[in-house]
Amino acid sequence: MRLKLAIIAAVMVVATACSGAATAPAPSSQADIDLVGPTALVLWHTQTGANAKALQELVDKYNSTNDKKITVTLQYQGSYTQLYQKNLSAIQAGALPELAVAYESFVADYQKADVVLNLDPYVSSAKNGLTKVQLEDIYKSYLDTNRFPQFGNQLLSFPFTKSLLVTYQNDDVLKEIGKTAPKTWDEFEATARAAVKKGADGKTSRYGWASNISASTFNGWVLSRGGKLMSADNKTVAWDGKEGVDSVKLFDKLLKDGVSYVPKGFDYQTDFGTGKVLFVEESSTGRPFFKSSFKGPINWSITGIPQIDPAKPKTVQYGANVAIFKSTPEKQLASWLFVKWFTDAAQTADWAVKSSYMPVRNSAKDTQVLKDSWAKDDPQGKQAFELIGASLPEPNARGQQDVRTVIEDLLTAVAAGKVTDIEKAVKDAGVKANQILKDNQ
Repeated sequence: MRLKLAIIAAVMVVATACSGAATAPAPSSQADIDLVGPTALVLWHTQTGANAKALQELVDKYNSTNDKKITVTLQYQGSYTQLYQKNLSAIQAGALPELAVAYESFVADYQKADVVLNLDPYVSSAKNGLTKVQLEDIYKSYLDTNRFPQFGNQLLSFPFTKSLLVTYQNDDVLKEIGKTAPKTWDEFEATARAAVKKGADGKTSRYGWASNISASTFNGWVLSRGGKLMSADNKTVAWDGKEGVDSVKLFDKLLKDGVSYVPKGFDYQTDFGTGKVLFVEESSTGRPFFKSSFKGPINWSITGIPQIDPAKPKTVQYGANVAIFKSTPEKQLASWLFVKWFTDAAQTADWAVKSSYMPVRNSAKDTQVLKDSWAKDDPQGKQAFELIGASLPEPNARGQQDVRTVIEDLLTAVAAGKVTDIEKAVKDAGVKANQILKDNQ
């Protein structure tokens, strides 16, 4: 935390020192310029393994087919936290890449130094932007999360790797206990309890629920209960009310009753495949990891998380975006043209199949590559895709990275049996979170 604050403080000194520099050309003219000659770009990212290979293949395709002589070079920067720290250092050193993958909270911190490009003029450009039909094809929630009320509601990043919180359901276990997929939280609790099995030694051999400790999962619980994550003015949290309290109470009750457990690492994936747990709430991108842990064929599916009102389902949307940093007019436009290409239907469908992220366009469902994947290899991917409309973005105000830690510390304390008054603990966590938000305004 001290390192982060020190870096941000240094960033502000740099930003202030540069405030007297000459005014750059108007963004609208920069979005409409002609690119003359080769333009080289660097994209910092966090993808590894098969995803890194898929990303490189798409970039290679762009480099060899675009008619603007734009060349994108990928540079792996480690984990998201490592990439974030490197970007803060790069801001201080004046050595940012042209593009970087970033969570909303990262972008908010970067923009405190006024280094992130506003994409609105590029999106609306008659020459290089998106048509009304193209813009409406991108899921609204994916765009909304990239608008920052703290910075004039500017579009400061663009959807890149999107997913949502879903329920992984072992259909074999569900059939065995004679239950159907629960839609409400009350049905979920009853079904999870019915799935519990103990051996002759009294030890639990099967649980109803693997309860992962995650701020995003908690946010999904709050949304599914009809709650909000932030106040209307985006300055204080709203998850510390009844919806948050009820969520933590259920988490606590099912742990104490032996219906659920907090898994270690990714044990829940193997447990799910071997029938040791009925339900897991996890990101939709976990599909290939679940499948790779299966020891044999099983019947399973993806459903929405339980709801207070199944007629108005809500879950949490997460995943990273891509930010373009201010540089030269040519590099800025070239960066936008690459992002625009990457998120077109053909590319987002290809990326979705190879990476297990959700496509960012609704029309991707009509591409043959996605149809074939859903029909042959990934029917659960289609189930997740059909839930996108229920997903809502997490907050993007500055300080959210530390707010997430507050939430996870609360859940960890509850799981360890260190909390006797759930309502007070949630309220206290809200106070801590609000102070963080206040300090970052």
